Amino acid sequence: MLFNSPEFVAFLIGLLLLLYCCNSNKLVVSRNALLLVSSYGFYAQLHLYYPLLLVYATLVNAVGGKLIACNRNEKQRFYLVTATVALSILPLCLFKYLPVYVPSLWLPVGLSFFTFQALTYSIDIYRGKLNPMTWLDVALFVAFFPTLLSGPIERARNLVPQLQSKLPMSWDNLVLGGQYFLWGLFKKVVIADRLAQYVDQIYGVPNLHSGSTLALAAVLYSFQIYCDFSGYATMALGVGRMLGIRLTDNFRYPYFASTIKEFWRRWHISLTSWFTEYVYISMGGNRVAVWRWVLNISIVFLLSGVWHGATWAFVVWGGIHAVLYLAEHTLRIKSGNLPYAIIVFVGVTLAWVFFRIPHIGDACKVIGRIFTQPWGMPSMASSAFSMLITLGYLFVFLIVEWAFYRKWRMPVWCRFVGSVFIVLSIGLFTVSKSQFVYFQF
Repeated sequence: MLFNSPEFVAFLIGLLLLLYCCNSNKLVVSRNALLLVSSYGFYAQLHLYYPLLLVYATLVNAVGGKLIACNRNEKQRFYLVTATVALSILPLCLFKYLPVYVPSLWLPVGLSFFTFQALTYSIDIYRGKLNPMTWLDVALFVAFFPTLLSGPIERARNLVPQLQSKLPMSWDNLVLGGQYFLWGLFKKVVIADRLAQYVDQIYGVPNLHSGSTLALAAVLYSFQIYCDFSGYATMALGVGRMLGIRLTDNFRYPYFASTIKEFWRRWHISLTSWFTEYVYISMGGNRVAVWRWVLNISIVFLLSGVWHGATWAFVVWGGIHAVLYLAEHTLRIKSGNLPYAIIVFVGVTLAWVFFRIPHIGDACKVIGRIFTQPWGMPSMASSAFSMLITLGYLFVFLIVEWAFYRKWRMPVWCRFVGSVFIVLSIGLFTVSKSQFVYFQF
């Protein structure tokens, strides 16, 4: 039951009807119990044993949080939070990194996301930013279905207070949430999935294609992964808003960034802020010697790569971003530099090659061919007509993104026409119901 499936729409409509019936201050516990059961059911339909992972993450952090809060010995508190973190990431290490040696294991969808989300609860209690909560609140925070599969990675201190109060479920929130959901669905099924057809065909046999074709595939993959992941994030934002919950906006037009630093303030914001708050600052942040700061930045980017996958290609991907980040800091490059903005996009696009191709050698061959054999018209793959439709939609998407980025005010008629265009496009030009790219992470 993916966000881009009719089954999910039916599930969401049924849940909204039930929630509107029990959305009062007196029925908050009943409402949250319903949300919890729905979230577990939503996850169980992917695989029956998956909810056991939610139970484990909830127990470890709820018990760990209680023990940390009750203990006044700072040394013992440190040992307790360390043990809680270690136990929390144990399933992640088992399913994500052990398959390198035991291929029969596969990664449960969403494990990386709800593990990091659960950790914010116990770590924030250790840091004095949060008080222990009820079992129901902790369980719902960990399992909340809009964020469960691919984030955003919420903080307990941001999400739980909303769940503890009467949700502002209104017609305005329903309409706005529905608009978010449709826009995210458009990005996924009309843009990302259509781009995936071309990218998969070219990367399937890269040795048969010219450098210009591989370069086009690399650029289109940049937009494919953005529309795929931000499409999910926008749909999650919309589902949350329909439920009366304001989730973190995970993307803020990252390809309009003019520095790598700005890019990471706009791309996968919840993960970037998680590493900043719980890793970078814990290591001293920028309040250390220069060499140590360089090490801190490098560790954060490399850990980001490792978080995405267990292959060396992801480590290289993180390393490329670390080098670009440190280089622009050394050169004192500021935002708003258009020539460097182009360099940023090219650097990010080349780094995505290592993200898309799991073997470093194969990725290097693709990049090598892009620079050594750039001549010739790029291939349109199996269908030039289909490719032209895809590029046309991508062009329209970029214009709309630019309008949002510049915060242009749209008249009511324009928004209505845009909504009709989106609905018709989803109905006429959807090419698949494939799962989201970030489900594998």
